[in-house]
Amino acid sequence: MNRKNLETEIRAIITRVTEEDAFRVGLDENLADATGLDSLGRLELLSEMEEKFDFTIYDLDTDKISTIGGMLQIVEKAMLEVV
Repeated sequence: MNRKNLETEIRAIITRVTEEDAFRVGLDENLADATGLDSLGRLELLSEMEEKFDFTIYDLDTDKISTIGGMLQIVEKAMLEVV
């Protein structure tokens, strides 16, 4: 999956979890500020990403969960480790 498709999938998951349009959020914009994503929402988001992309996140940098760009990095890293 290329980076743009991965970003689109992540934005779709964020939109489902937060019920806010994540396609209007910048890559480095804080998701809590832009969509109201709270700690419970972050857990739900991570769970959905793990299920969608078929991997488990063990080494979690919680600062990266606060932006779409950070989530892209987490998923890309996890997908590389699976291969």
